[in-house]
Amino acid sequence: MSAILLGCWAVKDTIALRNAMLFLGAPIAALYCYQVFKTRHDQGIAISFWYFIPIILIGLMFGWVIFHFLFLARFPELQFQELRSTWLRAFMGVVLGLATGMAITKRPAAVNILWLGFVPSFLYLYYQYVQKVAIAQSLFAPDYHGYIFYGKISGVLVGTIFIAGVLGTLLDLFPRLGARAKWAMIIFWLFATGVALFSYVFIFDALNGVGLGFLIFGAVGVGLLIRLVHSFFSKPEIKKVVIHFVFLVSLVGAAGWFGWHQAKLNPGWASLLEDMNIAVKVHEYPNWQDPATLGFPKNALGKEVRGNTYERVSWAVVGMTILAPQTPLGVGILSRPFGVLLNETFPNSAKGIMSSHSAWVELTLAFGFPALVLTLGAIGSLMVLAFYSTGPFRYLVLLFGFSILCLYTVGEVSHQHGIEILYFLIALMAGLVMPVGQSSDDVKPIKS
Repeated sequence: MSAILLGCWAVKDTIALRNAMLFLGAPIAALYCYQVFKTRHDQGIAISFWYFIPIILIGLMFGWVIFHFLFLARFPELQFQELRSTWLRAFMGVVLGLATGMAITKRPAAVNILWLGFVPSFLYLYYQYVQKVAIAQSLFAPDYHGYIFYGKISGVLVGTIFIAGVLGTLLDLFPRLGARAKWAMIIFWLFATGVALFSYVFIFDALNGVGLGFLIFGAVGVGLLIRLVHSFFSKPEIKKVVIHFVFLVSLVGAAGWFGWHQAKLNPGWASLLEDMNIAVKVHEYPNWQDPATLGFPKNALGKEVRGNTYERVSWAVVGMTILAPQTPLGVGILSRPFGVLLNETFPNSAKGIMSSHSAWVELTLAFGFPALVLTLGAIGSLMVLAFYSTGPFRYLVLLFGFSILCLYTVGEVSHQHGIEILYFLIALMAGLVMPVGQSSDDVKPIKS
């Protein structure tokens, strides 16, 4: 059920299938969680309190959303609508994610079932792409509304989860796999990386997607480089050194090849820093209030800034430095909170501006700084737990946590599935680090 959800969550016109999986899966997942913890208790084994901190923080987040509706509502009808739709599905996603993670710890290889859920969606995406290539007579065939993923960000969201999930799994499971299984895992990683990055460049023309790929590969590459350097000061195993070196070269090569093609197709990379420097000066260049009417300013190179970069950066800066301090507890709605506050604060701003295109900004504007602290606190605590974990998914959770932080910095939650996937993934990571499937020093006897 979780694999099906991950594969269809960001796909257009799949709400019925998503609801079916959540309404069917959540009760089963709740029963599974109850049975697992009851069994551990009956065996006289308690799990350290620290492992429950991420779940407690997410629980407080849902409590804060309800409290906001009851006592701080500015748009009660819309808030109630989101409570019984988006937030209800997000809650069921948390229950299902937690149970899925705990079940996988008992059969670590089963984690690949989750990533296989993405394959049908990408296969259908490429089926659509081939048709458009035939018409356009070009490999570059972006269409932000014609593919199964609506807009750029939905495709980037799914692709980044796919890349990080398979790469993290490879890092964790590779040392314990047999020879054939190792080759199968490598091929699957190459497939996931290739289809996601190729879609970023040629299907979505998503500069932020390629950038996220760079960050993920960069984080893993730094870790591998540290290991390589460390191995030279200990007793190096030549086989492991060679494997790490080849893998590091593969990461650099993949990122470089797709980055080179993206730079040729999207000139936004060439002036990225200059455009960002102009975008952060929101008082000096107020064009962000209505770019369609005011146009775009020129950067230090004397060229007009790239619209996509300018809007994303300037709106994010405005959201966190101007709008969020005015409403520290948020407006209570996920549906275009940035647009609502922007139009209230700057009456002459364009009415059609929907989003700041940064989920952390949107979440802060929607439910204030408490929501931001609780959500980031849950992710941060999971990364700390994973760092000290002796379980089977240390690198997966670390890489997932890092990837989610980056992804939702340039992604958005104005689409309903964005917030649902976010909390599902947090709960999934909480289940993956929960020591219920293996012996651990953090699982200790209950004192009578």
